[in-house]
Amino acid sequence: MGDPLKFVPFNSMINPGFWTALAKQKLDVIGLSETSVPITGSFTISDPPSGGLSPRLSVEWDAFEDSSQGREATSSWNRIPLRGSVTIMNTVEAFKTVDKAVFLQKEGQRLWDNILQGCWEKDPDTLACFSILMFADLKKYQFYYWFAFPSYNLPSTLLVTNTSLLDQVLSKEQEAVLVKAIQENPAIYSLLVKDQEEEGLRLLPLSGLCSESLDSALICVMDPSSSPQHPGWPVRTLLAALLHSHTSLLQKGIRVICLRMVAKEGRITAAHSPVLSLQLQGDPPPPSMPSVVGWEKNAKGQLGPRHANMRSSMDPAKLAEASVDLNLKLMKWRLVPNLDLEKIKATRCVLLGAGTLGCGVARGLLGWGVRHITLVDNGRVSYSNPVRQSLFTFKDCLEGGRYKAEAAAERLAEICPGVQSAGHVLSIPMPGHPVSESTEPEVKAAFEKLRDLITSHDLVFLLMDSRESRWLPSLLAASMPTKLVVNAALGFDTFLVMRHGVRGKPEDVGEGLVPGQSLGCYFCNDVVAPGDSTTDRTLDQQCTVTRPGASGVAAALAVELAVSCLSHGKGPAAPAPARVGAGEEEESCLGTVPHTIRGSLHAFTQIAPTGPAFSQCTACSPPVLEALDRQGWELMKQVGEKPSHLEDLTGLTALMQDSSLMEGVIDLADDDCISFSSSCD
Repeated sequence: MGDPLKFVPFNSMINPGFWTALAKQKLDVIGLSETSVPITGSFTISDPPSGGLSPRLSVEWDAFEDSSQGREATSSWNRIPLRGSVTIMNTVEAFKTVDKAVFLQKEGQRLWDNILQGCWEKDPDTLACFSILMFADLKKYQFYYWFAFPSYNLPSTLLVTNTSLLDQVLSKEQEAVLVKAIQENPAIYSLLVKDQEEEGLRLLPLSGLCSESLDSALICVMDPSSSPQHPGWPVRTLLAALLHSHTSLLQKGIRVICLRMVAKEGRITAAHSPVLSLQLQGDPPPPSMPSVVGWEKNAKGQLGPRHANMRSSMDPAKLAEASVDLNLKLMKWRLVPNLDLEKIKATRCVLLGAGTLGCGVARGLLGWGVRHITLVDNGRVSYSNPVRQSLFTFKDCLEGGRYKAEAAAERLAEICPGVQSAGHVLSIPMPGHPVSESTEPEVKAAFEKLRDLITSHDLVFLLMDSRESRWLPSLLAASMPTKLVVNAALGFDTFLVMRHGVRGKPEDVGEGLVPGQSLGCYFCNDVVAPGDSTTDRTLDQQCTVTRPGASGVAAALAVELAVSCLSHGKGPAAPAPARVGAGEEEESCLGTVPHTIRGSLHAFTQIAPTGPAFSQCTACSPPVLEALDRQGWELMKQVGEKPSHLEDLTGLTALMQDSSLMEGVIDLADDDCISFSSSCD
C-alpha cells in the first residue's frame, strides 16, 4: 500500500513589462485574430525548503521574444522556461461568454494528442505548458485574464510507496555531478542513470526510458514546489503520459526526483530534493483521455479570472507612446493592412513656418505617428495668435512673446514625449530683399542653414507668409531629386494645397496619369519672378486675412496629401491623375495622390487639378537649377538685389516681350488662386 499522490498547483505572476509587450503584439501582429499565440513563461526551482511558497509561473516582458527558441534562450540553473500560449478575445463580452470548460478541454486535448502520438518522448518539455485566456482593453490599459495549467486527474491507485531525500539516494559526489549536469542542460524532464559498478552517473534524455533499466535509473523532474511531501504540476502531467505510454513501468514501480536546487555555503546543492517511489496498484486506467483540470484560482481562492489595471502604475511617457498610435494600429487591422506605419513614423519633416498652418500641420503629423518634426520661423508669438494657432497659449505672448519655432517645438514634446522636435529661429533669404555688405554674413549663414535643414529632412512643408519666402526652399528642394515638398497657402475664403513634382526623366505611367517628374511646383504657373510683397502694404495686405476654418482644412489636407504620397510605391515621384477617376490601379493604399487641391469656403467646393512643370519656371526649371549649382550663394545675392534676374535667366523676359506668345500664357495663368499666401502672424 502507499499514500495518495497530491500536487501543489502553480500560482501565476505577471511582470508589468509583459503588458506593454502584449499591447504591442496585439496592435502590430495579432490584430483581430482570436487564435492562440505562443509565449514563454518560467518557474524557479530554488525556493528554500519548507518555505511555504506556492510554485510560481512568471510571465516576463520578453515572453513573446523567445517562444520559438525554447529553453536554450532563457534557461539558467534556477529559472526554467515553460512553453505556453495566450488567446486574446476582442471584446470583454466575448471573454466572459467563452465556455471555460470547453476551452480547458481543448487545451487538454491538444496535450493528449501529443501523448497519443508519442511526440512527448522526443521533446518531453512539451508536457509542461500553460494557457492564458485574456481580454486586453488597450484604451484604458486594463486586462482581464485567466491562467490554465492543463493536466489530468490521475487514478487513486497511483500511490507513493516511499519518500526520501536526494542525499539519502546519492552520495555527495554523485549529487555534485547531477547538479553540474543539470546546470549544463536544464531540461524539465530527464533520466538519471546510476552506473552500479563504477558508481558514476549519466544524465540522459527521457527518451531513454525504453532502453535503460529503471532498477538503476531515476526520472528527474524540475520541481517548482517547495513542499517536502508534495510535488508541483510538472510531475502530474508526466505521470499522465507514463500511465498511457509506459503503464508497465508504473506497475513495476519508478522513482522520481523532484529536483530543487538552492545556493548554500558557496555552492549549489540539491540534497533536500524529495525522491518519490511511485507504483500503480490495481488495474491500468482506460486508454481514453482522463478528465482535464488546471484552471487557476483567483486572489480570493475561487475559480475565476483576474483583473490588472496598469494605467496608474505604468511609466506615463511609455503609456503615452503606446497609446498615441492606437488609432493608426487599428487602421491596419481591417481598413489599410498594407499601410507602412514605420515608414511614416521615421519620416523627418521640416515645417517652414510655425504660424496657423504650421501648428495645424504639426498636430496632424503627430496624429500620423511622425516622430521627427523641425519647425523654422523668425516670428514671435503675439496676442492675436493663440486663438488661431493651436500650439501656443497666452503665456507665450508675454514679455514680447516667445519665438514661435521654439515654443511650438517645446509644446509638441509636451503633447507627445516621444517626438523629437526642434525649433530654429531663421529668416529665409528672399528675392527682392537686397543683401547689404553689413547683413551679408547673417543672410548667407541663413542660406546655408536652410540648405542644411532641407538636405537633412525627407519632407518639406512650405507654410510661410509670403510668396517670395517660398522661392528659395522650392529651388533648394528641386535640386534634391528625392525630396517631397508640400505647399499650403490661404486666401480669404480659399485655400491651395499642392505637392511639388520631382525633377528628373519622366517615368512611364498608366493612361490618364501624369508622372511625378512632370508635375509643376508652386511657381510653375507664374510668368513673373517673386519679389517683395510686404513693403509699403497696409496691415491687411501684409497679413493673411482669412476665414478661421480655412487654415484647419488646408493644414489637414496638406498632411493627408503628404502621407498618401509617402504611402505610394513611388513616393515623391507618385503620378497624379490628369482627370477625376483616372489611374485607380496605381493609387496608394490610402487612395489617390493628387497634384493640387483647391478649395473654396464661399461655395464649399473642392477641386483637384493637375498642373505640368513649366520649362521657364523661376524656381525649378533647368536654367535656375544649373545657376544654383554653379553660383550657389552668389545667385541668391543677385535675385535679392534684382528679382528680374530670374526672368532674364529663364527666358521669361523674352517671352513677355513677344505679344503673340504672351496672349496664350496670360489666359492660361489667369487664375485667382495663384496669388494665395499663408498665415503670417
